[in-house]
Amino acid sequence: MSESNKNIRNGERMKKYNLQDEYLAVIDEFGSFEDYTFFEHLKNREIIINQQIDDTIVERAIMQIIKWNQEDSNIPIKIYLNTVGGDLFLGMVLCEVIQKSKIPVHVYILGMAASMGALIAIAGHKTYAYEYSNILLHDGSTVLQGTSNKVKDTVKFYEEKDEQIKNFILNNTKITEEKYDEMADREWWMTAKTAKELGIIDEIIS
Repeated sequence: MSESNKNIRNGERMKKYNLQDEYLAVIDEFGSFEDYTFFEHLKNREIIINQQIDDTIVERAIMQIIKWNQEDSNIPIKIYLNTVGGDLFLGMVLCEVIQKSKIPVHVYILGMAASMGALIAIAGHKTYAYEYSNILLHDGSTVLQGTSNKVKDTVKFYEEKDEQIKNFILNNTKITEEKYDEMADREWWMTAKTAKELGIIDEIIS
């Protein structure tokens, strides 16, 4: 079934259940419930990150936080987070934007904050998780190609990036350098309880 036919059928189903005309108009324009939900939550300064961290995070999170910081309001920004991770470079810029936000940014972990997602959770001014939420910290990986000199340059860059991330984690959690080095090449899975003990999250939602 084509995307346009699928959207028409979705619209017909929504009319059957008497959903609001505004909802139908947005679905007709954006074509998915996920997009509708995302834009609805922006009205309340809430950002949903329910995806892998990629280029879309620039428009969906970074620019929104910058925009709200230019407005005359201190209403906290909420990020609802469920991600397996993704782009380290854009993700760390999001972390920096969160930390430098004059408006408090509160992060709520729903299902999972893995890899880059865990770093976003750490960046929050306050971070919350449900009891059954899960967090994963691990080191990055990359595939190196090119001449020997180019590979050496890339390795040097990633070593510097690894040091940046290590300092970020040590400066914003209760994780000691000794524990970090011990777990550096491991898949460090943890429950919300363990994450709270390590200072990755501030509170477990009751």
